[in-house]
Amino acid sequence: MKSNLFRWLWLGLVGLSLAGTVGAQPFPNKPVKIIVTFPPGGTPDIYGRVLAQELGTLWKQSVVVENKTGASGTIGTDFVAKAAPDGYTLLFAADASITIAPNLYTNIPYNPIRDLSPIANVITGPFVMLAYPGFPANDVKELIALAKKQPGKISYASSGPGGQQHLSGEMLKSMAAVDIAHIPYKGFGQGVNDVMAGHVPLIFGGITASIQLTQGGKLKALGVTSAKRAKALPNVPAIAEVLPGFKIEAWYGLMGPKGLPADVVKKINADVLTILKRPDFLAKLSADAIEPVGGSPEDFAAQIASDLKDWSQLLKSINLKMD
Repeated sequence: MKSNLFRWLWLGLVGLSLAGTVGAQPFPNKPVKIIVTFPPGGTPDIYGRVLAQELGTLWKQSVVVENKTGASGTIGTDFVAKAAPDGYTLLFAADASITIAPNLYTNIPYNPIRDLSPIANVITGPFVMLAYPGFPANDVKELIALAKKQPGKISYASSGPGGQQHLSGEMLKSMAAVDIAHIPYKGFGQGVNDVMAGHVPLIFGGITASIQLTQGGKLKALGVTSAKRAKALPNVPAIAEVLPGFKIEAWYGLMGPKGLPADVVKKINADVLTILKRPDFLAKLSADAIEPVGGSPEDFAAQIASDLKDWSQLLKSINLKMD
């Protein structure tokens, strides 16, 4: 009986040891999903997929991108906020749904501070005001002069109300005191197709996609929304050269549901920083006029808190609020 007891005790200890080994498997040990909250074709989708591929290579694990779009990114953001906090559903967050939407909309289904975990801010970049090639204005100064002569007759497309493309147009209207009409689309791809066809004259696009469109001659660039000219578009003036103080830049970073394990947050952050330090990855960012951000999860949290305050002040200054 004693020998049987010892055998069962030994088997029990072995079982506990194996269970502990299985439970301690390093993250990730199954496919990871990254939610991109905007449709294919724009900077969020382009770099969401680039980052997913890089992380998949680093982790030797499948990292898939799923586009959950609509309502200026808030639908996909809410999906991640309600996901299991295990690191297997992540958000390639755009500041449009994290720091703008909470200030712009009277009711959204999540709180970015309460419901989401910052992991790593990844990249930042400006927007470009694009026009179809036959549009008579060739820069922002000429556009403003034309808009003053034709109030209400010039329109601009956007990927939807509430995003930086929309707000770039609204800030231009406010600072230049011009009347141009906003035409929202369900995504940048739909809007830019109508601009290329000449149905709508203008659109603001993320700089990565905009460079591709201008290099191909499909559209022309009138101005960039950064405080200074973009290195990749040195001949395109900053809008701030005509309207001092004009500046809108977007950031995109990884977030997850609130309650992510600290060790998972630490690992993902460290792996993102490893990718951001690689010379080949930095060269790609530079070619697309995108800047790396990096930093700790705490740095990202501080950036979000600061931007929430800044957007609150800006939206109040142009008297913009949406239902």
